[in-house]
Amino acid sequence: MTDEISQQFKADVAAISTEPLEGSSDENRVKRLVAQVFLRLWTRLALETGRRLRMNPSQFAVGTYKGKMSWAVNEGCLDALQRVELGDDRGKGYMLVAEVYEFDDEIRTRIFFSLQEDEVKGEAVYVNYLVADMGAKDFSPKAVADSMQAVLPKWAEALMSGDDGPLVSHAKEHFECVGV
Repeated sequence: MTDEISQQFKADVAAISTEPLEGSSDENRVKRLVAQVFLRLWTRLALETGRRLRMNPSQFAVGTYKGKMSWAVNEGCLDALQRVELGDDRGKGYMLVAEVYEFDDEIRTRIFFSLQEDEVKGEAVYVNYLVADMGAKDFSPKAVADSMQAVLPKWAEALMSGDDGPLVSHAKEHFECVGV
C-alpha cells in the first residue's frame, strides 16, 4: 500500500496547472506551485495513512479545498509565503520543508526533510537533508513528485506505524545533509 502512495501523488500533482497567471512573477508562480504540491501531499498522506499532519502555514490559510484532491490557492497569502512545512510530531519531530529564495538573481526552491536527531538543553536539534533544489525555470510539480518518489513510501510507513526509523534511515542514506 505504501508504494502506491508515490504513484497516487504523481497523479495528484499531474493535474496541477503549471501555466503562469497573467502578470504573475516567477516567484509567485513558484510559490503557487509549492502551495499546490504541499496541499495535495497533505491531503494524500492524510487519506492514505489516517494521520493528520501539521502544516505551517495552515493548509486552510494557504488554500481552500474544492474536493477530489483539488485546492484553490489563496492568492493573498503568496507574498508572505517563503516557507511551507509539513510534519508529524509523534516521537521525534520531523517535517518536509519547501523554501522559496533568491540566489544570484534567480528564484529557487529548496525542498528538504528536517529531522530531529538530538536534544540539547531541552531544545530539539534538527538536521536537514536535501531532497531537491531547483531554479524557477526547472521547478514543476512533476519534478517534486519525481524527487519524492522513493521517500514517500518510507514516510507513509512512518506515519502508519509511529516508527520514524525508515524515514530517517532513507534520508541519511539517500539525501545530502545540508545543515542543522
